[in-house]
Amino acid sequence: MNIIKEMEQLNFFEEEKSGYEKIYLDGEYFIEIYHQVSKLKIDTKEFNLLWNEHPEEFHEVRILGKLIKTPRWQQAYGKNYEYTGSRNNALPIDRIDNKYLEWSKINIDENLNGILINWYEGEQNHYIGKHRDSTKGLIKGTPIVTISHGEERVFRLRPLRGKGYKDFKVKNGDALVIPWNTNKIYTHEVPHFKKYKKRRISVTLRAYS
Repeated sequence: MNIIKEMEQLNFFEEEKSGYEKIYLDGEYFIEIYHQVSKLKIDTKEFNLLWNEHPEEFHEVRILGKLIKTPRWQQAYGKNYEYTGSRNNALPIDRIDNKYLEWSKINIDENLNGILINWYEGEQNHYIGKHRDSTKGLIKGTPIVTISHGEERVFRLRPLRGKGYKDFKVKNGDALVIPWNTNKIYTHEVPHFKKYKKRRISVTLRAYS
């Protein structure tokens, strides 16, 4: 990574207030956001090391019988992640800092044991479209935890069989929790907007049986 890129990341690591929110999307379903978790914050050096972990090639998914490259880099650790007619084969989980599992097991769910990382390059218009996370191989009732690093991005949720959407901004050091039942009823996505030109990493944890 060149020096200009490293300097561009510096503003992501300023101190902000920590906090917790339980946000209802309707009368029953909700998400949780842990803002600016001190245990999960990383500095520029740590961000760059994690960024350099991304694969050289884009993962491919099968849509309508065709293999399509994902508009972001992606890699599973500890447990394979299967979705959309494809499988992301896992690398050893000890390649990733154990703080993600430690904090999430203590604060969210002790069964969490698999990690999937997505790397978004703003200059390449990276995004993830609306979807529900695959529950294949997961322990029923367990949540999905996504920890954000780098540039602020919009996290959007839509009712599966309804209209409208709700947007939430996730920042460096935020942890967003989607309960099992919310994932069944709501899709989520990280759309691309022209104003986002820098880099974001999401670390997602799931509980596999």
